[in-house]
Amino acid sequence: MKFTYFKFENFKGIKNQKLDLSKNPDSKVYTLVGLNESGKTTILEAINYFIYKPESLESLDPIGYKKIDIHDLIPINERDNFNGNIKIEAEIELEEDDIFEIKREFDKNGIKLTSFSTRIKYSQIYMFENSIHQPDKNSFLWEYEFKGKKKRGKEKKLNNDDALLANPVIKKRMPSILYFPNFLFEFPERIYLDESIKDTKHKFYQKIIQDILDSLDNGTNIKIHLIERILSSDPKEKRNLNSLLGKMQKKITTDIFKSWNQILNKKITNTEIIIYADSDDNGTYLEFNIKDDVDTYRVTERSLGFRWFFVYILFTQFRSYRKKLNNVFFLFDEPASNLHPSAQQELLKSFENLPKVMYTTHSHYLINPKWLENTFVIKNEGIDYEHEEDFFLKNTNIKIFKYREFAFRFPNQSSYFQPILDLLDYRPTNLEFVPNAIICEGKNDYYLLDYFQKIIKEDNDSFSFIPGTSGSKLNDIISLYLGWGRKFFVLLDSDKEGQKQKKRYLELFGISLENNIFTYEDIKKDWKNFEVENLISEQDKIDIQNICYPTNPLYNKKIFNRSIQELYAKNQKIELSSSSYRNLEKVIKFFKDKI
Repeated sequence: MKFTYFKFENFKGIKNQKLDLSKNPDSKVYTLVGLNESGKTTILEAINYFIYKPESLESLDPIGYKKIDIHDLIPINERDNFNGNIKIEAEIELEEDDIFEIKREFDKNGIKLTSFSTRIKYSQIYMFENSIHQPDKNSFLWEYEFKGKKKRGKEKKLNNDDALLANPVIKKRMPSILYFPNFLFEFPERIYLDESIKDTKHKFYQKIIQDILDSLDNGTNIKIHLIERILSSDPKEKRNLNSLLGKMQKKITTDIFKSWNQILNKKITNTEIIIYADSDDNGTYLEFNIKDDVDTYRVTERSLGFRWFFVYILFTQFRSYRKKLNNVFFLFDEPASNLHPSAQQELLKSFENLPKVMYTTHSHYLINPKWLENTFVIKNEGIDYEHEEDFFLKNTNIKIFKYREFAFRFPNQSSYFQPILDLLDYRPTNLEFVPNAIICEGKNDYYLLDYFQKIIKEDNDSFSFIPGTSGSKLNDIISLYLGWGRKFFVLLDSDKEGQKQKKRYLELFGISLENNIFTYEDIKKDWKNFEVENLISEQDKIDIQNICYPTNPLYNKKIFNRSIQELYAKNQKIELSSSSYRNLEKVIKFFKDKI
């Protein structure tokens, strides 16, 4: 079972928006980007408010986030007199095992299901009058259609009472929504194991303990193999308990610190998780500690970064061992924003091992070019970032755009998706290991030429293209290569400005640059006034652009160049027309012959 969309009405600053996940329903990871105060967190909060879910993280919140007063969800500009409703709607798509369970439930009640909806809508509607919540007028609506027949009956649409048989099954199998705000969840000093414990926090962690036991694959459970042994006075049972605790300690130590070393690139040795088991007036419990060479600490006494990571691994990695209903939608708000870049990149990789993830970020290290189809730009149209003095004078109006749609409609508002551009932009390598180089005017020349050479021609041995920041700002790169005595060439546009800069560089660097600087016109005489895009046929430009932005048939230079960057980042090969291929190959061959 999986979500295909969420719709929100009048939830804080969201007037009426749909978050459509149906284009790639089998995708695992969804990314939200946008400026500060754009509404990314509000989107996650709205999804988290979808209450029909088997479990949540509310009980672990140390500052009481989910204990929010429902009146705080009213749009700010309508708090004086809000007469309407706050609505959250989700659509769920059933999978084969879900359908099997629903059919079985109907069979148990003497009904043979003959046809059914594979997509089900569920709406939560909270009514308000004069800005006061009216709980007696709330609505919770399922929308689906089942047809079936009872014994010796005819096929017909089932009445409401019969159709409601599906609700408990759907509710039980619906994905859990686990929201990780940007604050730290509380990890208790002791986790009480008895079923009689009413504290929901301990109830949640009991499931985590069972996940750890399941990871051992030895058929153990909390009641028989932990609680009963903790209470037993039999020495054999104490020995069995210590054996089980030892296996749990080893498993947690291995998984936690293996991930710690991989993600944070910090080698931790001679450190292990120690579990104490005992009972007190509140019941039986486990206590988690960390032991290094000398001392033993409670988890709660460790650094903020370690506690965040410890809880993250417990909640995500060990969840995969759960025997039933391993169906979770994780929501992360600015995950690991304080970690260094390589740690963020490793954390990003770990998302692929989770059932489903949606996260917000400002960091380009947490952007994967393969997930751009599942990336959304969140924009608050109530904020004019050009005139911030009007910030508090406009009504919040949060809008959701698919990344490609936003990038095409608002190409000049790139600050909203800057992390994506930062990722796609060229990051220079260590030049000391580049013996042969072609210095280009900018990143567009670099991406197109290097993409053709390395991805289309699959030639990685010729030379490296190096982008400058403009045709007039190549002095430093040229100076470095002259000083190193390395083989290099400079490639400029063949327009008026390119010819001007070629002349200036020759005057500046003299004879040492005389046979090293060229324009496109030097490569082919009829390439006068050429930029790199002129090497590509008009039809190829449209075709390339449509690979990444299929709904936009008109050529747009920015979108074309961004498409090349994405294809390069994803290592995706395309077919070019013979004319485009010949032009690009002529450039490569020209410099190969020179070298």
